Amino acid sequence: MSVPQRLLFIPQHASPKNRSGLGMIGGVCLMLAWLAVGGVSAAVAQQYAVTPISSGTVDPYATAGYNTTTSANGFLAGFPSQNFPSTLFVPNVVQQDRLWLRTEYIRWWANGMETPALVTTSPDGTAQADAGVLGLPNTSVLYGGEINDESTNGIRFRGGFFITPASAFGIEGEYFRIGSNTSGFGRNGGDQILARPFFRTDTDVETAQLINYPGVVDGSLAIGAASKLDSYLINGRVALCPTCGGNCVTCRNTDRVDWLIGYRHMKLDEALTFGETLDSQLVGAPGTIVLADAFRTTNDFDGLQLGVTYQANLERVWLESMLRVAVGNNKQTVSIRGNTSITEAGVTENYSGGLYAQRDNSGNFRRDEFTMVPEIGFTLGVHLTSCLDATVGYSLLYFPNVVRPGDQIDRDVNPDLLAPPGTVASPSRPEFRFIENDYVAHGLSFGGQLRF
Repeated sequence: MSVPQRLLFIPQHASPKNRSGLGMIGGVCLMLAWLAVGGVSAAVAQQYAVTPISSGTVDPYATAGYNTTTSANGFLAGFPSQNFPSTLFVPNVVQQDRLWLRTEYIRWWANGMETPALVTTSPDGTAQADAGVLGLPNTSVLYGGEINDESTNGIRFRGGFFITPASAFGIEGEYFRIGSNTSGFGRNGGDQILARPFFRTDTDVETAQLINYPGVVDGSLAIGAASKLDSYLINGRVALCPTCGGNCVTCRNTDRVDWLIGYRHMKLDEALTFGETLDSQLVGAPGTIVLADAFRTTNDFDGLQLGVTYQANLERVWLESMLRVAVGNNKQTVSIRGNTSITEAGVTENYSGGLYAQRDNSGNFRRDEFTMVPEIGFTLGVHLTSCLDATVGYSLLYFPNVVRPGDQIDRDVNPDLLAPPGTVASPSRPEFRFIENDYVAHGLSFGGQLRF
């Protein structure tokens, strides 16, 4: 059949402040001063009175705030509560919020897909053999290169609970999603010359499949590019400095550093799809061709996460910095599909394969790769009420060793494979190979935090 051959191609060319022990040192200094002058005021004597022992004498080694008598339960009794250093035995925990929940709107930018030139055009009057052919001076690229690199919206939920009253150990979880970042290219008819370029392997020249060309073909083309990132994690959180979490009377340190250890899952889904409808304008070869190509990739990461956070606390403001690194396995999946339908004289025939997706590179391909995923983040919080904070932050995430749709396109095409397929006399291309790239996402977050 001659219609497809004429339509599908042209046959040529956060600093700790530890005040622990200050109260004791002050008490000792006061005692030494009292011994030096031989007396103390009545108010101080009453406050630091020492209970006599059974013989009726005073214990010469008693210090202010301590008593040598024993209570019924065998423990020292008679201490003035405001002076008793309870943290010598059991931490005197400062009552604080142990549960926190944070919700954030995120606006992130991600590096786009790298693709070859996907759509080309030429000025009106360009010869059919030269229309849309790469390498010619009058050919320009309408779509391709780095695509789908616009900023996108998302949401993130964080929460945690300190298990110990001193906030020395807790658990936390997080989930975020960058919404489907979708872009593309579309043309529906018109007078502009429109083509999809490729390299012919039988003659080793650049050529192009025509979408629009006056008097030859009138068609429409739609290309869609989509990207979506999901992540969830669960961590144990252990206070590194101070070990009490900074929430006891002895320590008074409001800043804190925590170790993080846990599990992280991340999934990057992307797709690049092509759809076209070609109506022949040739009187001697009427007909319609509907063609589709689809390249889809998935990266499923599971791994161990390690990290550290530092939080500096001021009176109304706090600043948190975070570094996390996840180490584990990335399961890469590439799916390639293509199909063509040709309708002539009311009869439709279907064929496998499109333009860039042919029999040798179509199918599902999978493999596992070891990957490290680092992430840094900064969050500034402002106390609005006793339990509500406003937050603003910045995050940077690096996901290496990923497969992306644009990298899987092979522009080398054997025209004998185009529908209806003929005898393949030259190298059977396109072919499939795993090609890796990197994914970087970063941006701002705005939200609020509740503390209980």
